[in-house]
Amino acid sequence: MTILLYGCSIKSVGPKILEGGVRFSVKLQNTKHVAIAGSFNQWDPDKDVLTDTDGDGIWSITLPLADGRYEYIFLVDGEQWLLDPESPFTDDGLGGRNSVISIKR
Repeated sequence: MTILLYGCSIKSVGPKILEGGVRFSVKLQNTKHVAIAGSFNQWDPDKDVLTDTDGDGIWSITLPLADGRYEYIFLVDGEQWLLDPESPFTDDGLGGRNSVISIKR
């Protein structure tokens, strides 16, 4: 299930494929915590937490992912699931959706 975040300005800057990994970034104002859960971390939202080191509202993390297809979703402030608006999405088989990234270098 995707929840619309009221009172937040949302603008994803999208995933970027880098040598040896992928940088996931999303722009969220008025947010205290952003995590990413996906097929690459066994859907564990406590494992990979994004940071906004300069306070500009752009939260990011770089993960060392090999070539392949991965599904993921952001967890905002521990309670709101958010698709990446800059990535395609797929049905998750449980009535929801996940963002998708395919990596081939």
